[in-house]
Amino acid sequence: MSLEANTVLICPGQGAQRAGGVTDLAATFTELPAAGQRAFALASSITGCDLWRLGLSHDQSDELALRQPSLLQPYLIAWAVAEHASVAERIGPLAYITGHSSGMNSAIALSGAVDLETTLSFAWQCGLNMDRDCTEMPGGLLALVGAGRQAAEAIALQSGAALANHNAPDQTVVGGSFQALDRATALAPEYDGQAVQLRVAGAFHTPSFERSDRQNRELIAALPIADEFTPIIGNHCGQLIDSPRQLRDELSAQYVRPVEWLSALETLHARGVRRYITLGPGNVMAGLVRRYGKTVPERIQIRRISQLSA
Repeated sequence: MSLEANTVLICPGQGAQRAGGVTDLAATFTELPAAGQRAFALASSITGCDLWRLGLSHDQSDELALRQPSLLQPYLIAWAVAEHASVAERIGPLAYITGHSSGMNSAIALSGAVDLETTLSFAWQCGLNMDRDCTEMPGGLLALVGAGRQAAEAIALQSGAALANHNAPDQTVVGGSFQALDRATALAPEYDGQAVQLRVAGAFHTPSFERSDRQNRELIAALPIADEFTPIIGNHCGQLIDSPRQLRDELSAQYVRPVEWLSALETLHARGVRRYITLGPGNVMAGLVRRYGKTVPERIQIRRISQLSA
């Protein structure tokens, strides 16, 4: 099977992982394709942590450790490379690639914009800065299922939280302190929303990460980006990214502004994309694309990349 050029590859971000979930890739490290073994080995060497072992663990303390941006972001990149490598020969030309939130790191590696080792090091260093904000500005993210953007903005205003993601016409995410999220949870039913706590370490895409954003800008400025790469669709406003300058603009302020995921999906559809291939872990990305697909007249195809190996 060869995928045509109306296809996008979608990489998930923080919150998609689950305890022990790395076994979805392979039963053992040695069963990974060579590119996947290299990706996990590099990520483990850079972070100083055996990320494959951490991904195998069902221990609650390990699951909490994996939520740290400095570990989770390299882990997600390694996962994306390993899963993509398992079916790389079966995938034809891609029109676009994108990533939700920190999934953008996976996207820049798979697009050829930045080499793998550099991307892993970049994600780890940015993650270390973000770890400190997670510790000093404790909080989290709350998905509001069934609540549109206006409802989420009203809930955020009343609770002291902030809009963090606009994921689908009927799903938004707010972020803030745990006290703000408790208030948002109580308010959600008034707006026909169901509140779901996400598995993340902090209130990403809110002002809680202003300090690490300033620190990460130096890393972004120094990032060696190729002149040509598979076009990326950004989270800022669903914009096309096909130059180093545009990619640096996307990465700057990435974690202090909302993820405009619905805009990204609208851009892809407007550009003729009808096949949406999602990487793991989890089914979050497929679910969000499915929600969007219900709003367009023609049928779109949504498949997990693992289905292509059959």
